[in-house]
Amino acid sequence: MSNFQYRGENLTCENLEIDSITRDLETPFYCYSSKKIRENINKYKNNLKNSNSKICFALKANSNLELIKLIAQQGLGADVVSMGEFRKALKAGISGKDIVFSGVGKTEKEIEFAIKNHCFQINAESLSEIKKINGIAQNLNIKQNIGIRINPDVKPDTHSKITTGSIENKFGIPISEVKNLFNQSNLFENLNFNGLAFHIGSQIMKLEPFEEACKITNQLVKEIENNDFKIKTIDVGGGIGIDDDEEFQFENYFNLIDLYFAKKDRMIIFEPGRTIIGNTALLISKILYIKETEDKIFVVIDAGMNDFMRPALYGAVHDILPILKSSSIEKKTIEIVGPICETSDKFLTSDNFQNVNEGDFIAISNAGAYGSSMSSNYNIRPNIAEVLVNDNKFSIIRKRQSLEDLINQ
Repeated sequence: MSNFQYRGENLTCENLEIDSITRDLETPFYCYSSKKIRENINKYKNNLKNSNSKICFALKANSNLELIKLIAQQGLGADVVSMGEFRKALKAGISGKDIVFSGVGKTEKEIEFAIKNHCFQINAESLSEIKKINGIAQNLNIKQNIGIRINPDVKPDTHSKITTGSIENKFGIPISEVKNLFNQSNLFENLNFNGLAFHIGSQIMKLEPFEEACKITNQLVKEIENNDFKIKTIDVGGGIGIDDDEEFQFENYFNLIDLYFAKKDRMIIFEPGRTIIGNTALLISKILYIKETEDKIFVVIDAGMNDFMRPALYGAVHDILPILKSSSIEKKTIEIVGPICETSDKFLTSDNFQNVNEGDFIAISNAGAYGSSMSSNYNIRPNIAEVLVNDNKFSIIRKRQSLEDLINQ
């Protein structure tokens, strides 16, 4: 959060007081720091041990076109899971040769689009999908690279709804079936079996689950290569979490990847999402009402779960900061809630929040990932604006959706 700091009583983004944005723009809105995005990308680049690596930003985390353009300008590729994300990546200036297409439910149209647009690698998640990709590639007379996404049966310490590498999850092919797939690879004449891919979950703060997945995958690589197959790519996915109170062991993580997979003629693919964009944004909201009960004070803000779903969906905890800081602390428990007709539309419960008033502004932290990309029009509420700060200026990178357009659809 180093690019979001108080200067005196004012919360700033880089060198711009956020309060000044609220004078020009209706709340709620997302506020991103361009400097922080570049810093996060450089953190990845500086930790890479293997020069033969490809960093593919996961568009599911944030699909704002201007942000993807900024990320593309830093030399990153894209990890996509739909034709929409693929097309957005292309529009942002990312070549198909720098795009990895993942996901369990790719349609024929999506596969055809990916192949026609020179997709670097399609990560396949079942034998049926492999057959489908081969058939489409055959019709197009193109040989397509694929990665085999494995399910290493690793259970990371994260929310159950965002674990993706356990055997009860829908993702990947069981380890026991993968060697046989490579043995049958000659049956798929229009496919290059490029390598292996895994992704064990999201918002993971501990190194141990990644190490377990690496050990399992490394053993599989050895067994496959002992049968005269060459593993040219290892896609290690994403999943690294962010937490203001806990620092992820980045250097140890990259040492781990290097230890298990580095090879002169092998490419390692990374698919970061949250670690690139998560801590680069605040969700700015206005306090509409203060409602005091016997036990607590409800602070009703104009941002709702339709704007930022993670707290309601996953119970995710995000710090909330007042735009104007005060030393006066409210004695009662404060519950900061949104206007949506759901009890789960709640952002924070605190016993030491400062005194606030109706009309004040607050900022929900670490809102850059899975915020706008998961937003909806629930309760017929327009999608909110997004702004990008560069030093002491801001630009609107997504306009607030018109209510007229929304109600006429």
